[in-house]
Amino acid sequence: MFRYGRTNGYLTIALIVLAIVPLVEAFLTIPQMPDTVAMAFGAGGEPTRFGSRFELFLVPGICALLGAGMVLTARRQANLSMNSSRAATEFTYRRSIRSGLIMVVLLNVSNIYLLVTAFMGKGFSLAL
Repeated sequence: MFRYGRTNGYLTIALIVLAIVPLVEAFLTIPQMPDTVAMAFGAGGEPTRFGSRFELFLVPGICALLGAGMVLTARRQANLSMNSSRAATEFTYRRSIRSGLIMVVLLNVSNIYLLVTAFMGKGFSLAL
């Protein structure tokens, strides 16, 4: 993990932690919800579709899989550029890890939104 530099190691740890956090949130929140929860909302915040509470595990699962995939892809890309300089290898690794961080942060925000709206049973209204 720290083979590609200290900063890259810390970024990798942050990526792994942020990829796992939605699963922890889901495992703590979903058992407290009713069997059927609101999954989609209209512009006024009213529910338009109901589904099983276990559908809420979809986003955390995708986040964990994509986070692990980004770490593996970053390692693979860095290993492919090993023939060039060490700086180029570290930059290649950092670029992939940064992309993964952006992705898991967006999925974390999406997961929090889904859990909050499903728990409350009402979406956020766009009407003023």
